[in-house]
Amino acid sequence: MKKPLTLFSLCISSYVCAKSPQLQYIKSMYQKSVKLKSRETNNSPDYYLKYLDRNLRQIYARDKKYSEITERTACIDHDILWQSNDFNPKAKLTFTQPNAAKIKVNIGTTTGSKKHTVAYQVQCKPDNNCQITEIFEHGKPFTKKTTKCTNDFYRRYIKKH
Repeated sequence: MKKPLTLFSLCISSYVCAKSPQLQYIKSMYQKSVKLKSRETNNSPDYYLKYLDRNLRQIYARDKKYSEITERTACIDHDILWQSNDFNPKAKLTFTQPNAAKIKVNIGTTTGSKKHTVAYQVQCKPDNNCQITEIFEHGKPFTKKTTKCTNDFYRRYIKKH
């Protein structure tokens, strides 16, 4: 009796995951990215900042400010969504949800680019208003890594002048 129950439970959890607002939020972000970049418009490459919470937007703003002050790349040197600077709309995207708040995106290999994985921690309110609260690159928190990097960048290139 346990086997059918387990199988039934898996089916229910898969169905629930497929309808998850967190998963839909991340999928829509990637769909919009493909749409914008495929048009080859002059849209900001950082259009996805609106998907991020206040803390992540502040980290981006600090990195951008330091880059402008020094006229060099500070810490964020690639497109976070695509884990590369070489966007290819033909890359196969696979979305999984390891837990209720985390969405993992596997970006398939294409000509000239390797397979990449990025994960997002997403919090949604009861009205399905969602925000990304953390990004995991190579399994490590983006906020911790980038905050340390921008602090070091500030000390090395801005404070000493």
